[in-house]
Amino acid sequence: MNNAKEIVEKLIEKVEKDNLTEQLQTIDKLIDQNKAKIWLRTRSGKPLAEKMETTAQMVWEKLGTGSDTNKTIDELMMVAKEIDEESQRRSMVVT
Repeated sequence: MNNAKEIVEKLIEKVEKDNLTEQLQTIDKLIDQNKAKIWLRTRSGKPLAEKMETTAQMVWEKLGTGSDTNKTIDELMMVAKEIDEESQRRSMVVT
């Protein structure tokens, strides 16, 4: 997750479109909030963390080629939201 965070921070610096910058800042915030969660190091969480890393790397590579990064950034946002939703679900207290 730390590698994904570094890549997203680089993307924020490099992307000039306001809507993409805003989306990347949201992704960065979600990564920051969830990167220390213990469940991401478990058997069920590792695939999600790895997917985040892989997708962030894909966005970085596509940005360098001038390809359409919007779709890939949307994919990165979906992974970040999925991680955040799972973190929220796991932190709910049963009363």
